[in-house]
Amino acid sequence: MNTFSRSFQLVKESYSVLRKDKELMLYPLISGAVSLVLIGFLALGVLSANLFGYMSSIIVYPILFVYYLASYFVIIFFNTGLITCANIRMSGGDPKFRDGIDNAVKHLGKIFTWALVSATVGMILNALSRRSGLIGRIIIGLIGMAWNFLTFFVVPILVLENVSVTDSIKKSGALFKKTWGENVVGQFSMGFVFLLLGLLGLIPLALGIFSLMGASYILIPLLFFGIALFYWVALAIVSSSLNGIFVTALYNYASKGVVPAGFSEETIKAAWKMKNAIQKP
Repeated sequence: MNTFSRSFQLVKESYSVLRKDKELMLYPLISGAVSLVLIGFLALGVLSANLFGYMSSIIVYPILFVYYLASYFVIIFFNTGLITCANIRMSGGDPKFRDGIDNAVKHLGKIFTWALVSATVGMILNALSRRSGLIGRIIIGLIGMAWNFLTFFVVPILVLENVSVTDSIKKSGALFKKTWGENVVGQFSMGFVFLLLGLLGLIPLALGIFSLMGASYILIPLLFFGIALFYWVALAIVSSSLNGIFVTALYNYASKGVVPAGFSEETIKAAWKMKNAIQKP
């Protein structure tokens, strides 16, 4: 109950920022739509290679790498826009959707470089995991988790401080160590609340399956399935938006020692217990 209370408070305060700038949800919405198109191109590429008898690692791995690179680029590009606008709001401004896009375009080169690094690391870890046994996969999973922690603040540093990818990775690692808590993962999770909310989508799904049995009209089951799908998509968009907002809030607190507008100091500190007290500049 304590964990749920902290998680709910996190969602509540992040949503207070989102409520002022609902256009922030356009970033994950567009990112998700483009990602679906990329999945379609990936499937088409693999299918074409299979039809022409080229299904070998020489062909498949380059296709997968291009997909990884394009996917990371799209996600990072729109995350840049979201984080830019969230930072403007937390700094007392009134951001517009165009502000985020303009800043993302301004940093295209760095975004591509970071996407290239992320895609390379992702491909290597994925390839090693496929060739490993159970113990090896666990170890590789831990390495991947460590990499995610190390690079947690890379995007806000990259686009808000205008530094190189290498310096962003170094500073991200330093900020992470500065904000390290004994329970980094389990201390408090926004995902916990959205997991519970996601379970509600099983209700229309179950009704759709139930109505499908002996139904004379297919429209009724399709309606229930559509409601479940719409609910989960909407939930994913809100979840991604709130996550980007909170990453920005944590970055501001970790780098400046200032509690961002819309958040309480108790919530920010509860997210990651500070290893060392952060002094205000």
